Amino acid sequence: MKKIEWLIAVLFMGMGILCMTLSALSFRSDSLLQLGGYVRTFLLCAVLLTLSIFLFVKLIQLNRKLKK
Repeated sequence: MKKIEWLIAVLFMGMGILCMTLSALSFRSDSLLQLGGYVRTFLLCAVLLTLSIFLFVKLIQLNRKLKK
């Protein structure tokens, strides 16, 4: 598979996990304000993970260019 196909597959899996997580959390007895805190924490973790993966990929690409 091409890189873009892997990226699309990972994004769909991430959206599915997010939907299942929100669904599971909404059936608990917590209020919606606490649910917002969970969503904010999850999104912060997702952004940090995406940023670290992006930087890792860019670092690998830079190393490949320097070797040539």
